[in-house]
Amino acid sequence: MQREQRWVVLATDGRHVTLGRHVPPAEEEVAKASSALVKAGLTGWLAGLDGDYWSGRTPVVLTMIEPLAHAADADWPAAVAVFEAMRRAATSSNAAPRH
Repeated sequence: MQREQRWVVLATDGRHVTLGRHVPPAEEEVAKASSALVKAGLTGWLAGLDGDYWSGRTPVVLTMIEPLAHAADADWPAAVAVFEAMRRAATSSNAAPRH
């Protein structure tokens, strides 16, 4: 089974958005995402995500690529922990009932 690779913008509060799969996003996309974070009063990072996002049992690996919107001093490990909790909640609520 091939693992999924995507690029995401991860905000400090765990929210995230995919910018692309298999191919890194263009600089313009990253700049727009950074501006959107600033407008929302957030900071965050461009990150690589490796793994099956929708599998609640399989961990994903987030790798920080670059800080966005003044995130140089933000707490990366805390954001990743919130992201993972949100991801697990989303995948468990989408899981089919077991009989």
